[in-house]
Amino acid sequence: MRTAKLVGPETIEILEVDEPMLVAGSVIVEVARCGIGGPDIEAYLSGEVPAQAWFGHEWVGTVVSVGDDVKGHFVGEHVVGSAPAPCGACDPCAAGHSGHCELVLSMIVGTDDLASDHGAFSERIRVDARRIRRVPEGVDESDAALTEPAAVAAHAVVRAGQQLGDLVVIIGGGTIGLLTLQLAVLAGASRVTIVDPDERRRELACDIGAFAAFPDEAGIQVWLDGNGHGLGADVVYDCSGHSESLNRALSIVRRGGTIVAVGVSSRSSELTARRLIANEVTLKASLGYTVADCNRVLDLMAEDRLRVGELYDADPIGLDDLSDELARMGQRLVGRGKTLVGPNL
Repeated sequence: MRTAKLVGPETIEILEVDEPMLVAGSVIVEVARCGIGGPDIEAYLSGEVPAQAWFGHEWVGTVVSVGDDVKGHFVGEHVVGSAPAPCGACDPCAAGHSGHCELVLSMIVGTDDLASDHGAFSERIRVDARRIRRVPEGVDESDAALTEPAAVAAHAVVRAGQQLGDLVVIIGGGTIGLLTLQLAVLAGASRVTIVDPDERRRELACDIGAFAAFPDEAGIQVWLDGNGHGLGADVVYDCSGHSESLNRALSIVRRGGTIVAVGVSSRSSELTARRLIANEVTLKASLGYTVADCNRVLDLMAEDRLRVGELYDADPIGLDDLSDELARMGQRLVGRGKTLVGPNL
């Protein structure tokens, strides 16, 4: 079968490899769609991944083979990659911190024993059966491919402890930012505004629930001065991944408010630390997601309350076009939605 493997900085190869081997506790999934996410672009640029299975981790597909000891799953089932339930046995679980379960983290990043030696930019993959979640009836296959980034956004909203009626600002209108926008609204925010330099993203944000959208922090600061309580945002989600974005968030959040750094790219600085202390701002990091987050977003998709169809390009690409698309995305070109890859196209 064919698979795409990262072999160096800005270098991938499309290889013919052996079919994944079914072992106890695993299933084989034929990949229908795999989204290209921010971590895939970062991996492409650097040539580094925590595990090969991480390169291509936003996927949906069909179960084609089930281990003899696996219960509750069957051939022909439509599934997405998720997080497993906490193991209950590792040190964090034993200490009562199941939200930081070592098994969950290993499966999310693809370092567990049953992971394939490649990601889902492949025709088929092997995964631990505890990782997969059934796609609800009526959820479009391509929509389901956004389960993983939607779960990341859901985890950020849960981490924020957002209150009913909060005034919310989101920095960054990429896929994660637009999903966080919708989920913040569903969580009871009174008004959600977004900051992004790209006009298309701002227009889309307003179409799917943003009260207003601005190209920079100066514009949103003027808006904040005249709206809400006039003190600044109650919650700011930093979904941009830029090194100075936390400082930008500090110029927007009210004294005593909350900033949530979503993902792994947001970085702090000495200036950030001083302002956090001076304004008594709560800074929370949000990394990954839980099985509960996956279940939440799949239910919301099934109920047609989470709109993801407008966030991706309708026409998926094949494996042969993956390298060129990653190169384009690596230049930080905007103006298009998330790209989905169809490894079997």
